[in-house]
Amino acid sequence: MKITVKQYARSLYELIEGKSKTEVKEVITNFINFLVKNRDLNKAEEIINELEKFWSEADGELKAEIISARGLGKEARNLAIDYLKDKTKSEKIILEEKVDKKILGGFILRYEGKIIDGSLKNNLENLKAKMEV
Repeated sequence: MKITVKQYARSLYELIEGKSKTEVKEVITNFINFLVKNRDLNKAEEIINELEKFWSEADGELKAEIISARGLGKEARNLAIDYLKDKTKSEKIILEEKVDKKILGGFILRYEGKIIDGSLKNNLENLKAKMEV
């Protein structure tokens, strides 16, 4: 049975939680040896990314990404943060902003594996699909 990246990350998180620096080093060394033994060392980067998610979640933190055609103003940024706090009950939102002129207008919001596509391009494509029916 293959172990998934999330299972590895959850296990590592549980193994190092509350441990001293010395104990963490030992656990990580053993964990890496275990990955080598299972021929899963190539999954290390993905495991680290998942581990960061577990860590952030435990700290009440949420990482999200918002993509818009232009930079967000303070009011729009605050609306997105308030929305995420309400939906996820996270205390701290780390919102990474990206600009992509291909979306024409609106935004794309990504968090916790979810995507909210409020882009003008997506809305136009949906309208076109409805009109073709």
